Amino acid sequence: MTSRRPRPSTAALVLAIASSNLGAAAAFRPTPGIAAARANTKLRASLKTPTEELIEKRTTSSSTIRPVPLSHASHHHHRDRAAVPSAIIVPTDDPSSPSHVLSVDEMGPRLTFEKNGKTKVLNATGLLHLVVILLTMPVWVASLEALHWLGSNVEGFDENRAKFDYAGKVWCRAYLAMTGCYPEIAGDVSRLKEGGNGDGGGACLFVANHASFLDIAVLCCVLDPVFKFIAKDSLNKFPGVGRQLVGGEHVLIDRDTKRSQLRAFKQAVSYLQNGVPIMAFPEGARSPDGRLMPFKGGTFSMAVKAGVPIVPLSLANTHAVMPGVGFLPVQGGEGKLRVYVHDAVSVEGKGEEEIAREVRKALLSELPWDQHPLEGGGGDEM
Repeated sequence: MTSRRPRPSTAALVLAIASSNLGAAAAFRPTPGIAAARANTKLRASLKTPTEELIEKRTTSSSTIRPVPLSHASHHHHRDRAAVPSAIIVPTDDPSSPSHVLSVDEMGPRLTFEKNGKTKVLNATGLLHLVVILLTMPVWVASLEALHWLGSNVEGFDENRAKFDYAGKVWCRAYLAMTGCYPEIAGDVSRLKEGGNGDGGGACLFVANHASFLDIAVLCCVLDPVFKFIAKDSLNKFPGVGRQLVGGEHVLIDRDTKRSQLRAFKQAVSYLQNGVPIMAFPEGARSPDGRLMPFKGGTFSMAVKAGVPIVPLSLANTHAVMPGVGFLPVQGGEGKLRVYVHDAVSVEGKGEEEIAREVRKALLSELPWDQHPLEGGGGDEM
């Protein structure tokens, strides 16, 4: 197993510092003291229900301590050098582990408005993201138009629209690096370089939990080979994103019509059979609170039909960095955003329910406690 933690560029650090000066006071949440955390853990353990006791304990290797450069600490820590932590503990399924989710009051000075009947918030961190998007999106869109023209007029120039899609990946990575939101990537990272099925080539079905609109950009930092998203067709109205999905010939689906669902299923299976990986969210919608929701039927059938493995990807804390109430991210992602690449799940000789259980177990094993499911709950359509 290998892991990597990309270091931001100088420009990214400058912008991240600027973001801290504007709104880190709202984004920073101190972790509880050691004594308080231990007392809290003991209290929770004494109140544990029989059902909770049946939850499989993670191995000690799931909790790792990673050094954090001094430059990555918030400006609060810089004012008190003794308060700078020497490490960040990757969140586990311990109920006493702190949550990164901010209340609206903790988001600091903000604009509040209605969008599509829902309340949205734009704070200082969101304004930084907005500036970066407005400055970089014209370059992204222009590159898409140039690559699309070349792919349409020069035979063999852009098979499977790989170059067209890579332009979107470059923009996502630059945008997240410039805003201090580039994720930590851990687990079987070499799989992403060698090919989805881990043997140096071939397709697979990537699946991830879906907790934020930020998930798409985060995944584009992880998946290096050409792949195709399965996404709701209404996303084609978003600037940049819509052009990327349509021009890149991704699988767009209207979940309200059976005909669209069948067409999307056939298109995705065709991609898989021709060696192009597919990226899908088996929950079928964004979780409103970040907790993993029940899976919709049909997602894993694509892998079974095409005879390809499934690679689960756990996305941690995207719901905290860009919650549903946020028009754009409300806090920085440094030390919070994390993607874990799991071992492939074989579909050979298994039914969809068995596959779903294996995938769900894998996803939960690398999600923080506040992303574990509760009884009931729904999700907002993507």
